[in-house]
Amino acid sequence: NLGATSQSTTAAASSTAAATTTAAASTGLSNILGKRTNLTHRAHESYGYVQLVSDTEVKLTELYYDGAGPKTNWIVGSADEVSVDSNTYILDTLQPDGQPLYDATNLTTVPSVSAYKGDSLTLRLPVVNGKQLTFSDIKWIALYCRQVKMNFMDVRIPDGFSSNRK
Repeated sequence: NLGATSQSTTAAASSTAAATTTAAASTGLSNILGKRTNLTHRAHESYGYVQLVSDTEVKLTELYYDGAGPKTNWIVGSADEVSVDSNTYILDTLQPDGQPLYDATNLTTVPSVSAYKGDSLTLRLPVVNGKQLTFSDIKWIALYCRQVKMNFMDVRIPDGFSSNRK
């Protein structure tokens, strides 16, 4: 019976796929590396897509942001909530060696990003204290106004994220 064989094969494939998905989720391994996903909209007319392209690089596409935040930058951090602390780093301006050019708590000399109207950009995680940060070191990437403490859009990195790439 060809129909029964086809149904059995489909059921077995579905069962295997479900087990694989469950195993990946339970081990904390991410299925987001290399896949485009929405940035979570939080404020103003801010939205776009994010794709983790390697352990250290993120591609942001179809970005829209009104430019209204006075001290707004792409930042990353390891706190549970998007905020600025000693482990927050500005991504949109790095030194040639990968070190952050500005301290995230600096509200005077750090230039703010401009408005986006369908723009794309690729950002690299910084080198901190001689160590290249990877996505397993951070919890989120956000477009954040450091002056008024407003999160415009972000993506959360799953707990236990590992790309399994060497």
